[in-house]
Amino acid sequence: MEDQLHIIITADRGKVFSLPCSRKKLAILLILSATILLFLLATSIFSISLFTKNRAFSTQLDEVREQLRTSAGLIAEHQRLAEEQQLRLKLKVAKLELSNVRQAVEFKEEKEEILSTAVSELTERSELIGRMIDSIGIEVPQGEEDKNSGGPFIKYKDNERDELLYKADRYLKTIRYLPFGRPVDGLITSGFGRRKDPVNGQTALHTGIDFRSARGSKVYATADGVVKESFFNGGYGNFLLIQHGNGYATTFSHLQKCLVKTGEKVQRGQLIGLVGNTGRSTGPHLHYEITLDNKPINPYTFMQVASLSEPPTSSPEKEK
Repeated sequence: MEDQLHIIITADRGKVFSLPCSRKKLAILLILSATILLFLLATSIFSISLFTKNRAFSTQLDEVREQLRTSAGLIAEHQRLAEEQQLRLKLKVAKLELSNVRQAVEFKEEKEEILSTAVSELTERSELIGRMIDSIGIEVPQGEEDKNSGGPFIKYKDNERDELLYKADRYLKTIRYLPFGRPVDGLITSGFGRRKDPVNGQTALHTGIDFRSARGSKVYATADGVVKESFFNGGYGNFLLIQHGNGYATTFSHLQKCLVKTGEKVQRGQLIGLVGNTGRSTGPHLHYEITLDNKPINPYTFMQVASLSEPPTSSPEKEK
């Protein structure tokens, strides 16, 4: 017979309750109670762990949300700055375009003003050159027309500027070979034409102009040309002959020294020799002649024409 355990429970009023329990049942009850306690303990630990993890996860989630909010703010700020920069760039581009338009307008106005001034100056110079050429009776060449040509007829629209440039070009081509100006500084001691010969006192034809100047004074070319003769020429002494084209030529006599050689090209205002007293001469001077088709003409006319404008013989060499 199994041992019985009695659990006696007394109440306040004297009642007694007795619960019979065998050792086996008590062991089972204890084991069951221990199991339940262990289960409850494990559940509590798991719940606490889960709560802790959940709390940590919530904290991380809050941090992530805060980071997202911060990132969103930064993105919004960057976007705002980018929009501002883009707006500034558009404003700069607009200003540059406006500046370019203004510069183009100013350039066009300046170009028109310069062109107008140039045309005005060219007109004045052309008129001056025209008066100079007319005063010595020289005909301006009109240019040769090519007979071996053709093509459809297209009426040309008159253009005052083009006509002026064409006219000025013809004038410039004409005066390139005209010996304007003085070849040397000094007083004119003997003019062109009839005179009394300074050596024998007889009446003679003087085919040029004599300039009295100090020995070694600089002599300049009065037009572009080519040196055809440079040698000692008897009574003319050291002698230079320069051909300028279209039949014009100039000669320089009694030089102390010729500074250019035969075949050399010279330009108006170029230093070509030094005043001397060589040949048939009574003192240091320059005998200067101008010929047209080998016939002497009065150089004084060309000197008077040159006085209407700047002297062609003025040059950096001469100003030193």
